[in-house]
Amino acid sequence: MDDVGTDSYHDAALERLRGAEDADELCQLLLKFRGEWKSSTSPAEAIELLQRFKGTTEVDESLVALLLCTYPRWGRVTGKLITQLEMSSLLGEASLDELAEAFLSEELGVVFPTRWLAREWIEIDLGAGATGSRVIEAGEDDLSEIVLTVEPPLRRWAVSRSLRRRPERLEELLDLAGRLPNVHGYAVVRGLLDAGGSLAQPERCRLVAKALGTGQGAVRLAALDLVCQDEGPEAARRRAAQDRDAKVRAWKPAPTGLTLPLS
Repeated sequence: MDDVGTDSYHDAALERLRGAEDADELCQLLLKFRGEWKSSTSPAEAIELLQRFKGTTEVDESLVALLLCTYPRWGRVTGKLITQLEMSSLLGEASLDELAEAFLSEELGVVFPTRWLAREWIEIDLGAGATGSRVIEAGEDDLSEIVLTVEPPLRRWAVSRSLRRRPERLEELLDLAGRLPNVHGYAVVRGLLDAGGSLAQPERCRLVAKALGTGQGAVRLAALDLVCQDEGPEAARRRAAQDRDAKVRAWKPAPTGLTLPLS
């Protein structure tokens, strides 16, 4: 897919979203046109839309943020998007917690009024010898459901936020990592490592041991950084030297500061 730029197709897609009457219509568009518009590498677009439509209807602001963060247009920059969203102050702490909980779901389904997608449609009878069709109208109380794609960076953010706020959830979140497909499970462990400073030493050691046993080198490298913090660089180097991956064996401690040239 192409990046956002001068392509009129991209501009038309974004203008269609910007042109929504209110937050309800924005949600309808985000649900109705999933995957029909090309991708963008500008998370600022989604932040702008959330700000533009914040408070325009009674629809929960967490739902608007959820649909924006999981919308395919920004699927390649979800890590940047959720970071910018958290820093924007557009959502309160309770709404951010609600968003994080949603991203921890193994399967994230959203229920919404069927009329958001279509007020009526034609049903064709495909039975033997059938020739008729009829128009079906969506009732005010009819509901539909769609399963959203939660990209790994969203899971990583959600896990990190959740563990920082409630360190006692470590076991629960480790279990989640084991149930998810590999790339998502690794993202969960990365999120736990990001928030490792919120854990007591015994729990940190357990998390590091779990992370060093995963199948992704990037996760093991992040675990070595925690080993370095807790036990020193030599202990981390000894752990690294035993790894099967050359990149992990080449681990070095992160620079502690900027060294200025001698004058």
